[in-house]
Amino acid sequence: MDNLLNNQKSLIISSLNEQKEASISYAPFVMLGGNIYIYISKTAPHYNNLSNNKDCAVMIIEDEKESKTIFARARVSFNCEARKLESDTEKIFEKFDEVHNKEMMMVLKNMDFDIFKLSIKNGRLVKGFGQAFDVLTNGDEFKLVQVVGEGHK
Repeated sequence: MDNLLNNQKSLIISSLNEQKEASISYAPFVMLGGNIYIYISKTAPHYNNLSNNKDCAVMIIEDEKESKTIFARARVSFNCEARKLESDTEKIFEKFDEVHNKEMMMVLKNMDFDIFKLSIKNGRLVKGFGQAFDVLTNGDEFKLVQVVGEGHK
């Protein structure tokens, strides 16, 4: 899981609009202290969706070119609670500068972007065929519990 969280720079995000219809897109992200942070424009549908409904789901997935098989790409999905941050963002911006290019971040800071903190509630890690794990959170730490059952036949 650390490999996905440290090597991928964007995530897929799903949120609900006011009509409770799902909206899906992507956003650059950083991880800090067991939380996910995204920096999105006020014109993005997710901005309003997350402002009105804090529940969202995200997925971070292995690049297709690096996957051994397209049918079992490594991925981690999280159910999250979103909150727009108004202050205490200095360390988060430092992490965005480090991961996503300091010059680009300077440009975006002058635009209509805000940081949202996505607090992870739970998740599912898939490493490949028959390698699924529930992700439980305990503060900044994750606990993996292997999913067992009938599985693939």
